[in-house]
Amino acid sequence: MNEIEARRALLSDPRRLAPELAEAIARDARLAAVREELLRADDDMKRALTAAPVPEGLAERIVLRARYGAGSRWGLALAAAAAALAIALPSYLDRFHRARALEIARDEAMLRHVAESTGELEDDGHVEPAAFRASVARLGVPLRLPGYRVRHLANCVIAGVESRHFVIDGPRGPVSYVILPGALGDAAMRTLEWDGMRGVFTQRAGATIGAFATAGSVARPDLERLLLAVAG
Repeated sequence: MNEIEARRALLSDPRRLAPELAEAIARDARLAAVREELLRADDDMKRALTAAPVPEGLAERIVLRARYGAGSRWGLALAAAAAALAIALPSYLDRFHRARALEIARDEAMLRHVAESTGELEDDGHVEPAAFRASVARLGVPLRLPGYRVRHLANCVIAGVESRHFVIDGPRGPVSYVILPGALGDAAMRTLEWDGMRGVFTQRAGATIGAFATAGSVARPDLERLLLAVAG
């Protein structure tokens, strides 16, 4: 089971682990962190739904009303609240898991695009800073280039969305970046690897921004620093 398959399985159910998934988590601290995050989200939701105390005297009033046959406004209110919760909670959890799954799918699409566009790493068009800023500004994402030279800049369509793919001269060789508008809310920095390519991702101004390099050329902490240096 590779990392992408493991993440999809965790999004489906982080509590019940198949043996293969449990082994993958034991080998990879990042997968363990993803599982812990999902478990915390579930626990937070459970606490939020069960923490509210019963108002003083409510139980006694419900019992008395039921015993003497009088209609209970409290009972109706509780029944309405329970019905609303039964409808809203599954919908909320479904949206939460779908949003996470869609965001990971976008990360995967960015990573695959860069891994399959190796020729762009060799391109050295010496893009002027003004041209770079004008192109990126159309996406509404503020970026900085602290001393880095842009080798390549292109408009790309990734996951059906107009994006930007650019390459800089990093401290240890070329580093690719992709800006994909339409982020879905998972702002935590995350990492994926596929076919020898490593990507780290974050979000700014409603877009997902990824930095990419071959796994053997740039260590993950260095790639994260390069991402933050440009994304801010």
